[in-house]
Amino acid sequence: MKLENKVALITGGSRGIGKAVAAAFAREGAKLALCARHADELQQTVAELRGMRAEAKGWTCDVTMEASVEEFVHGAQTTFGRIDVLVNNAGVMTRPAPLVELEVRKWDYTIAVNLRGPFLVTQAILPFMLKQKSGSIINVSSTLGRGAYPNFVAYATSKWGLEGFTKTLAAELGSARIRVNSVEPGYVATKLTGVSRQQARLVTDVFVYLGSDESREVTGKMLSSSSWKSHSN
Repeated sequence: MKLENKVALITGGSRGIGKAVAAAFAREGAKLALCARHADELQQTVAELRGMRAEAKGWTCDVTMEASVEEFVHGAQTTFGRIDVLVNNAGVMTRPAPLVELEVRKWDYTIAVNLRGPFLVTQAILPFMLKQKSGSIINVSSTLGRGAYPNFVAYATSKWGLEGFTKTLAAELGSARIRVNSVEPGYVATKLTGVSRQQARLVTDVFVYLGSDESREVTGKMLSSSSWKSHSN
């Protein structure tokens, strides 16, 4: 039970990687606060987690809106009394397009969810982690945040920004014993990616590691699920 009694907040927790991470955390004893935009999917996921005998609660939340984020984080803190782990998982990807054809509204939407969202949620939870003098923040990144891929300029820029956010915040919070890392999960079969490769549940081990005390000396790192599998084996 690597996460026994730890409280984890997961954005975009109703499906895909967020849901898989929530289930993995539940198996390791964590208490779970999930947020997502779609109430029906969210409540179904919460019900499944409770079926695993996990303490879980969901909040409908738009991570791009300050008031919505504050309501989620305040509700989670009030319900569980502490916040130990944050997984910034909520993300969007618009249809690939060359820059000259990219609509400004799609650029704005992608940056808002993928970069503004983690900023707002992290900023909201930090006072609680700073008071505890402990915490783990895990940002879900992408291969597109570490290389150059044509026609993905909005998504890639958001993930490159998230990598910078991760490294800078790790340096800022190191003395407070709050660690900040990112995970590149690879090509996972989700509604976001539309691919049919590995299932989301197969990439959760690295999230459990980063959420647990096993990684208490690890911060400012960018771990990929594939390299983690090789390392852990």
